[in-house]
Amino acid sequence: MSFDHHDPQVVPDPERVFGPIREEHPVLHSDRYGGFWLLTRYDDVCAAAVDYEAFTSAVAGTTLIPPTQPRTTPLLPIELDPPEHTRYRALVNPIFAKPRIDTMRPAFEALATRLLERFARNGGGDVMADFAYPMSLGSLARLMDLPEEDEPLWFDWVERMYSNALGDTGDQARAVHDAEAYIDARIAERRSEPRDDFLGMLLQAEVDGHRLSDPEVRQFGMLMLLAGYETTSGAMGMSLLHLAQHSELRAQLFGDPDRLVHTAVNELLRFVSPVQVFGRNAARDIELHGATIPAGDVVLLAYGAANHDPRAFEHPERCLLDRHPNRHVAFGHGRHLCLGANLARLELTIMVEQFAARFPDFQLDPERPPTWKPRGDVRALRSLHLVATPR
Repeated sequence: MSFDHHDPQVVPDPERVFGPIREEHPVLHSDRYGGFWLLTRYDDVCAAAVDYEAFTSAVAGTTLIPPTQPRTTPLLPIELDPPEHTRYRALVNPIFAKPRIDTMRPAFEALATRLLERFARNGGGDVMADFAYPMSLGSLARLMDLPEEDEPLWFDWVERMYSNALGDTGDQARAVHDAEAYIDARIAERRSEPRDDFLGMLLQAEVDGHRLSDPEVRQFGMLMLLAGYETTSGAMGMSLLHLAQHSELRAQLFGDPDRLVHTAVNELLRFVSPVQVFGRNAARDIELHGATIPAGDVVLLAYGAANHDPRAFEHPERCLLDRHPNRHVAFGHGRHLCLGANLARLELTIMVEQFAARFPDFQLDPERPPTWKPRGDVRALRSLHLVATPR
């Protein structure tokens, strides 16, 4: 079979394709991109996510298929298995702990307020360009203590590294080089003048006598810019798209945001699932649902399809803003649960609160329909034009 998660027919509505696969072919093989296997059922995805002895993460360059850039060195810490993964996570977990992330709320709220003032003056606009992109990048800038005026550089690099990764590989390589050089320069600054910020804390972190080298710190910085920006801005845009398409949900949420915001953010993450698939490798021959996955083959864990599995969620096709409990895997599952989960939740919470306070009503611009970025593994809107009525 030639299933392709980047197919333009899949990206806007993956469940339309994943749903029948999940029911009829729970272990599917595709010959695209050198060949890979696809797991779509919730229990299978969760089991594989924690079974690193069978489904290893420690193969560089196969977390995304095709990779944004071919690599022979692992991307820390997501392309490691225990015990190495455990050690590296212990070094960085304090930086992403919820109490520390929550101290950033005033700065993030001020950023959102500033961005939405222009959006309100214009009666709407492209919410991706005007809010989601700069909100995500600006939040990362504040977390990493990087100059706000450098945001256009990061945006350009990330777009060329990730969003255009199905095209010009030479341009991707140049973007990677420029971004790495930028991070290296910031590391050198922290070496000469230590700071208690993201890069400074990474340079000082120590677990069991191990400290990160400068290239390892650079990898974490690159991971933040690439993964943190694309996934969170994608979640923002797709959440606003769904609320624009479903006025009854928007009225329910904005009518009582204090009560609903926590469960609503989790449900929107489950429903839109910005990370649709994530790669592992079979460490040995694996028997599952009557199929044999040979050792060495790539296996994609379909987190988006798992989040819509009726075996795990009642009425998965409905976005239920008060859904509880909600065992979604939008941030992955197990040891590799997304480092930036607390950061993403806070940004989405602030988005809901700000839109509820400022824009009780907004609709899609009928003259400018939404457009999508080309990748289907981490899906996101390229543009989303809204007509917004300020309160």
